[in-house]
Amino acid sequence: MMSRRAILLGAAAMLILTLSVTLAAAAKDDDAKAHKVNIKDLKYDPAKLTIKAGETVVWTNNDDKDHTVISDDGESFKSDNLGTGDKFRHTFEKKGKFPYHCQYHPRMKGVVVVQ
Repeated sequence: MMSRRAILLGAAAMLILTLSVTLAAAAKDDDAKAHKVNIKDLKYDPAKLTIKAGETVVWTNNDDKDHTVISDDGESFKSDNLGTGDKFRHTFEKKGKFPYHCQYHPRMKGVVVVQ
């Protein structure tokens, strides 16, 4: 006969697994609704993106070099290092113009315009 503790541990493990799967599915749904910027060939594509306040942008590094996504003011948003296949997401809550660049490749520039 299983002990009460074993049953509780099994139930907890199932709950954690269910939550993990649910969160992963939600993240995919969020990415599907988000605006996308592709990082490839030392460029952000599109380099200019116009969105509405409250919307999210997901940058995906599809280049063979590491990159970053850093707002020019250094405070609005800042990614960690993005290796090949890595993503960075940011939700823009306020209206405005948000220019950004890559820390490693200063000629890489982009802008998000939030209306």
